[in-house]
Amino acid sequence: MSMTETLVTTFEPWSALYANSAVLATALKFAHLGAMMIGGGLALGADRGVLRAGRVADAAGRTALADTVGDVHRPVVLALLVSLVTGLLQLAADLEALLPNRILWIKLSLLVLLLGNGVLMLRDERALRRDPQDTSRVAALRRRAMSSVVLWLAIVLAGAGLMQG
Repeated sequence: MSMTETLVTTFEPWSALYANSAVLATALKFAHLGAMMIGGGLALGADRGVLRAGRVADAAGRTALADTVGDVHRPVVLALLVSLVTGLLQLAADLEALLPNRILWIKLSLLVLLLGNGVLMLRDERALRRDPQDTSRVAALRRRAMSSVVLWLAIVLAGAGLMQG
């Protein structure tokens, strides 16, 4: 028995429950999309603040910039976690169709890149708080904010592609 067949057999009870409950399927999709919307909205708002800050001239402005980024990390990570769990539950409900789907793997790869970018952004934000004189961290935050915007939009595009089948 192949790995895919083993997984399909293992998750068959979940797949049947999901397929036979419109309420469950709708609630799971809502939680997935809602979490993406909240996480993405907060992240994009913070990214916008970073990008609008330009070249912050003083230490107080750089500390405020770090605060802009730092204030959203926890809710964004929580939203990504909810989205990840609900996405995995949807995957488990239709493994045969989704496992070979290249768009799914692209979306998951983009998510890994987004999480990595977030970790680097958090590192730069914390370093900027420790040393508000370090102007190189402002430039790094701006690069990471731009990457974040691109990655969030690419994930939405991949998700739209998955909905097409």
